[in-house]
Amino acid sequence: MFLKYAAILLLSSGLLLAADSVNPSCKADKRVVGACFAVHGRLSNWNGNPTRRIWIVGTKRVLGVREGTELPKALDDRLGDFDDVATGDFEVCPLTVEQPGRMHVVCVASVANIRMSKRK
Repeated sequence: MFLKYAAILLLSSGLLLAADSVNPSCKADKRVVGACFAVHGRLSNWNGNPTRRIWIVGTKRVLGVREGTELPKALDDRLGDFDDVATGDFEVCPLTVEQPGRMHVVCVASVANIRMSKRK
């Protein structure tokens, strides 16, 4: 009997975490100008606008997360101050057209494989 309840608890907590990793309002945003895409990067807070930025690992490219857009709950709850860094897989939707030499502004539709660390 105990194993049955333990299995139900584990399954339900996994479903909650999966639901918390998605932000449906991003894909539905009327400001989205193109197809959403996946990147592996590091999200952190920076001084300036936009505050939240994703550096795409292995490139010099930085994506700016539009101020006022929500992050998936699983990430928003864990990204607190300027020392927090979230490394993982992000599905982002473009809110501006990509231009060389300019920050591409996006919203975050979903996250996966997130590992939290502190900035060095």
